[in-house]
Amino acid sequence: MVFRSKKRSILPMVLDRQRVYIFPTRHGIVFIMVLIAMLAGSINYNNNLGFMLVFLLGGISLVSMIHTYRNILGLQVLSVTAGPVFAGHDAVFNISLRTGRHVRKAISVFADKRQSASKDFKVNDHETVSAAVPTLRRGRLRPGSFTVSTVYPLGLFSAWTVFHPEKDCIVYPAPMTGAMIPSDQHPGKTDRKRGFVSGAEDYSGLKPYQPGDSFRHIAWKALSRGQGVFTKDFDGAARRSTLVFDFRKIPASDTEARLSKLCSMILQANRENMQYGLVLPGKTISPGSGDAHMHQCLKALAVFTEDDSNG
Repeated sequence: MVFRSKKRSILPMVLDRQRVYIFPTRHGIVFIMVLIAMLAGSINYNNNLGFMLVFLLGGISLVSMIHTYRNILGLQVLSVTAGPVFAGHDAVFNISLRTGRHVRKAISVFADKRQSASKDFKVNDHETVSAAVPTLRRGRLRPGSFTVSTVYPLGLFSAWTVFHPEKDCIVYPAPMTGAMIPSDQHPGKTDRKRGFVSGAEDYSGLKPYQPGDSFRHIAWKALSRGQGVFTKDFDGAARRSTLVFDFRKIPASDTEARLSKLCSMILQANRENMQYGLVLPGKTISPGSGDAHMHQCLKALAVFTEDDSNG
């Protein structure tokens, strides 16, 4: 499921003269209209002080326009990254910016007209700003556009540029709370010496960290003492099973409800440090555990299509 497809911008990109636009803000338009009225009154009454005030304020507005334009000119957009989210939550895109040789004041980055807080940058600064995009359904979220803008220094003019990053965000199905419904169970591996299997009940010691192990089980005290990266090992006093979650065997009214129930089951199994696998039409994920395995399963749910179900 893919949506919001538009012409993409190639990153990194420099905001040069061909990409930066400038126009008076609402306050700027009102200010210009007041200047015109003051000029008309000065001409009508031949008021020299009125002429001086109009030309002084007009000169200040022109100088502010130049500073607004230069405040964003030359800014570099390096990259855009985004982590996975669940449907219904905002997808947070992190935009990496580099200022170059100038100080940047009150720079805003936003998406879908959702104004963000302004931020100041130092010379040759490398900062990351965040922009939120609402999510309505699962799939690959391709943001429509991002806007980098500024109204510094007086707010009379707005300079901006619009770009479309070549970056997707994986949107997981919204979890639907319910009972865990495994379609199959396979006995876990028993430790012959101890008579236990890997579980999450009784602490048994430390073991070297392996990719995919849950960060919740990392022994932070051992790491702080410089002993290396270890994870806490647990033994279950009862024989555990490997669960298999099958899309076709989930009772639900439609596909999206099935995926939401599967999402909730995967999250629960991960919290309980259980071994589980996933079976979808056209795709099977072998049993495993840990956060990496959880994200692999959730991504499979996110990108699942009706064509796979029909096949």
